[in-house]
Amino acid sequence: MSVPSTQLTLIARLQDPKDERAWKRFESRYRGLVLRFSVRQGLQPTDAEDVSQAVFAALLRTMPTFRLDPEKGRFRNYLFRVVRNEISRVRAKDARPTGAAAALPLHDGVVSGGDAGRESGVDPSEKAFEEEWINHHFRIAMAEIRRTFASESVAMFERLMRGEPVESIAMDCKTTPQAVHKVKQRIRDKMKALVERQIADEA
Repeated sequence: MSVPSTQLTLIARLQDPKDERAWKRFESRYRGLVLRFSVRQGLQPTDAEDVSQAVFAALLRTMPTFRLDPEKGRFRNYLFRVVRNEISRVRAKDARPTGAAAALPLHDGVVSGGDAGRESGVDPSEKAFEEEWINHHFRIAMAEIRRTFASESVAMFERLMRGEPVESIAMDCKTTPQAVHKVKQRIRDKMKALVERQIADEA
Protein backbone atom coordinates (compact mmCIF):
# COMPACT_ATOMS: atom_id res chain seq x y z
CA MET A 1 0.00 0.00 0.00
CA SER A 2 1.52 3.32 -1.05
CA VAL A 3 1.70 6.29 1.27
CA PRO A 4 -0.30 9.36 0.12
CA SER A 5 2.03 12.12 -1.10
CA THR A 6 0.45 14.54 1.37
CA GLN A 7 1.90 12.41 4.20
CA LEU A 8 5.42 12.25 2.75
CA THR A 9 8.19 14.72 3.45
CA LEU A 10 9.35 16.87 0.57
CA ILE A 11 12.59 14.90 0.21
CA ALA A 12 10.70 11.59 0.10
CA ARG A 13 8.41 12.93 -2.62
CA LEU A 14 11.43 13.77 -4.79
CA GLN A 15 12.01 10.06 -5.28
CA ASP A 16 9.17 10.29 -7.78
CA PRO A 17 10.59 12.25 -10.77
CA LYS A 18 7.02 12.71 -12.03
CA ASP A 19 5.92 14.62 -8.92
CA GLU A 20 6.19 18.02 -10.57
CA ARG A 21 4.62 19.89 -7.66
CA ALA A 22 7.25 18.53 -5.27
CA TRP A 23 10.10 19.39 -7.63
CA LYS A 24 8.81 22.92 -8.20
CA ARG A 25 8.43 23.40 -4.46
CA PHE A 26 11.91 22.00 -3.86
CA GLU A 27 13.57 24.26 -6.43
CA SER A 28 11.61 27.29 -5.20
CA ARG A 29 12.72 26.60 -1.62
CA TYR A 30 16.41 25.91 -2.21
CA ARG A 31 17.35 27.94 -5.28
CA GLY A 32 18.03 31.06 -3.22
CA LEU A 33 20.28 29.08 -0.86
CA VAL A 34 22.38 27.75 -3.76
CA LEU A 35 22.67 31.18 -5.38
CA ARG A 36 23.65 33.00 -2.18
CA PHE A 37 26.23 30.39 -1.22
CA SER A 38 27.74 30.36 -4.71
CA VAL A 39 28.12 34.13 -4.71
CA ARG A 40 29.52 34.00 -1.18
CA GLN A 41 32.15 31.58 -2.49
CA GLY A 42 33.28 34.20 -5.00
CA LEU A 43 31.30 33.34 -8.12
CA GLN A 44 29.80 35.99 -10.35
CA PRO A 45 25.96 36.03 -10.44
CA THR A 46 25.88 34.48 -13.92
CA ASP A 47 28.15 31.64 -12.77
CA ALA A 48 26.01 31.19 -9.66
CA GLU A 49 22.99 30.76 -11.94
CA ASP A 50 24.88 28.09 -13.88
CA VAL A 51 25.66 26.32 -10.62
CA SER A 52 22.02 26.47 -9.56
CA GLN A 53 20.76 24.99 -12.82
CA ALA A 54 23.40 22.23 -12.73
CA VAL A 55 22.63 21.39 -9.09
CA PHE A 56 18.92 20.85 -9.71
CA ALA A 57 19.61 18.90 -12.90
CA ALA A 58 21.97 16.63 -10.94
CA LEU A 59 19.44 16.18 -8.14
CA LEU A 60 16.73 15.30 -10.65
CA ARG A 61 18.94 12.42 -11.77
CA THR A 62 19.98 11.20 -8.32
CA MET A 63 17.04 11.82 -5.99
CA PRO A 64 14.87 8.91 -7.24
CA THR A 65 17.38 6.50 -5.66
CA PHE A 66 18.52 8.78 -2.82
CA ARG A 67 18.54 7.33 0.70
CA LEU A 68 19.45 9.24 3.83
CA ASP A 69 22.37 7.66 5.68
CA PRO A 70 22.62 9.03 9.27
CA GLU A 71 26.32 8.12 9.35
CA LYS A 72 27.00 10.45 6.42
CA GLY A 73 24.93 13.33 7.72
CA ARG A 74 21.64 14.96 6.90
CA PHE A 75 20.17 16.05 3.59
CA ARG A 76 21.84 19.45 3.86
CA ASN A 77 25.24 17.70 3.96
CA TYR A 78 24.39 15.91 0.74
CA LEU A 79 23.14 19.13 -0.84
CA PHE A 80 26.38 20.86 0.16
CA ARG A 81 28.44 18.20 -1.59
CA VAL A 82 26.40 18.55 -4.79
CA VAL A 83 26.73 22.34 -4.73
CA ARG A 84 30.44 22.12 -3.93
CA ASN A 85 31.02 19.84 -6.89
CA GLU A 86 29.23 22.18 -9.28
CA ILE A 87 31.15 25.21 -7.96
CA SER A 88 34.36 23.27 -8.55
CA ARG A 89 33.26 22.47 -12.09
CA VAL A 90 32.51 26.11 -12.86
CA ARG A 91 35.78 27.24 -11.31
CA ALA A 92 37.74 24.70 -13.28
CA LYS A 93 36.70 26.51 -16.46
CA ASP A 94 38.38 29.68 -15.20
CA ALA A 95 42.01 29.45 -14.14
CA ARG A 96 41.90 32.97 -12.74
CA PRO A 97 39.32 33.32 -9.93
CA THR A 98 38.12 36.83 -9.29
CA GLY A 99 36.70 38.71 -6.34
CA ALA A 100 36.82 37.10 -2.93
CA ALA A 101 37.96 33.77 -4.39
CA ALA A 102 41.14 35.25 -5.87
CA ALA A 103 42.76 35.72 -2.47
CA LEU A 104 41.86 32.28 -1.11
CA PRO A 105 43.36 28.87 -1.91
CA LEU A 106 41.28 25.95 -3.09
CA HIS A 107 40.67 23.08 -0.68
CA ASP A 108 38.91 19.94 -1.84
CA GLY A 109 37.68 21.78 -4.89
CA VAL A 110 36.22 24.77 -3.06
CA VAL A 111 37.50 27.98 -1.59
CA SER A 112 38.97 27.52 1.88
CA GLY A 113 40.27 29.83 4.53
CA GLY A 114 43.85 28.61 4.20
CA ASP A 115 46.10 26.23 6.14
CA ALA A 116 44.33 26.77 9.45
CA GLY A 117 41.13 25.28 8.04
CA ARG A 118 42.96 22.22 6.70
CA GLU A 119 44.87 21.63 9.93
CA SER A 120 41.69 21.61 11.97
CA GLY A 121 40.05 19.21 9.54
CA VAL A 122 37.14 21.61 9.05
CA ASP A 123 36.22 22.75 5.56
CA PRO A 124 35.44 26.49 5.92
CA SER A 125 33.13 26.34 2.91
CA GLU A 126 31.01 23.69 4.65
CA LYS A 127 30.72 25.94 7.70
CA ALA A 128 29.71 28.80 5.41
CA PHE A 129 27.08 26.58 3.79
CA GLU A 130 25.72 25.66 7.22
CA GLU A 131 25.38 29.36 8.06
CA GLU A 132 23.61 30.03 4.77
CA TRP A 133 21.32 27.06 5.37
CA ILE A 134 20.30 28.39 8.80
CA ASN A 135 19.73 31.91 7.48
CA HIS A 136 17.85 30.50 4.51
CA HIS A 137 15.32 28.72 6.70
CA PHE A 138 14.80 31.82 8.80
CA ARG A 139 14.22 33.89 5.64
CA ILE A 140 11.56 31.42 4.48
CA ALA A 141 9.90 31.51 7.90
CA MET A 142 10.05 35.30 8.02
CA ALA A 143 8.33 35.52 4.63
CA GLU A 144 5.46 33.45 6.07
CA ILE A 145 5.38 35.68 9.16
CA ARG A 146 5.02 38.77 6.97
CA ARG A 147 2.20 37.08 5.07
CA THR A 148 0.19 35.96 8.10
CA PHE A 149 0.80 38.56 10.83
CA ALA A 150 -0.45 42.13 10.97
CA SER A 151 2.03 44.56 9.42
CA GLU A 152 2.20 46.53 12.68
CA SER A 153 3.25 43.41 14.60
CA VAL A 154 5.84 42.49 11.97
CA ALA A 155 7.26 46.00 12.09
CA MET A 156 7.60 45.77 15.88
CA PHE A 157 9.32 42.40 15.62
CA GLU A 158 11.77 43.60 12.98
CA ARG A 159 12.68 46.61 15.10
CA LEU A 160 13.26 44.32 18.07
CA MET A 161 15.55 42.13 15.94
CA ARG A 162 17.55 45.25 15.07
CA GLY A 163 18.10 45.78 18.79
CA GLU A 164 15.83 48.78 19.32
CA PRO A 165 14.61 49.27 22.92
CA VAL A 166 11.18 47.92 23.80
CA GLU A 167 10.20 51.21 25.41
CA SER A 168 10.97 53.21 22.26
CA ILE A 169 8.97 50.84 20.09
CA ALA A 170 6.03 50.94 22.49
CA MET A 171 6.07 54.74 22.52
CA ASP A 172 6.25 55.02 18.73
CA CYS A 173 3.46 52.48 18.26
CA LYS A 174 1.30 54.00 21.00
CA THR A 175 1.15 50.77 22.98
CA THR A 176 2.65 49.29 26.14
CA PRO A 177 5.99 47.49 26.60
CA GLN A 178 4.01 44.45 27.70
CA ALA A 179 2.17 44.43 24.37
CA VAL A 180 5.46 44.64 22.49
CA HIS A 181 6.84 41.70 24.48
CA LYS A 182 3.69 39.72 23.69
CA VAL A 183 4.09 40.36 19.96
CA LYS A 184 7.72 39.29 20.16
CA GLN A 185 6.86 36.04 21.91
CA ARG A 186 4.02 35.18 19.52
CA ILE A 187 6.16 35.71 16.43
CA ARG A 188 9.18 33.91 17.89
CA ASP A 189 7.02 30.90 18.77
CA LYS A 190 5.55 30.87 15.27
CA MET A 191 8.98 31.19 13.65
CA LYS A 192 10.30 28.30 15.72
CA ALA A 193 7.40 26.11 14.63
CA LEU A 194 7.85 27.09 10.98
CA VAL A 195 11.58 26.38 10.95
CA GLU A 196 11.06 23.03 12.69
CA ARG A 197 8.47 22.09 10.09
CA GLN A 198 10.76 23.11 7.23
CA ILE A 199 13.64 21.07 8.62
CA ALA A 200 11.36 18.07 9.18
CA ASP A 201 10.49 18.28 5.48
CA GLU A 202 14.14 17.45 4.73
CA ALA A 203 13.94 14.08 6.48
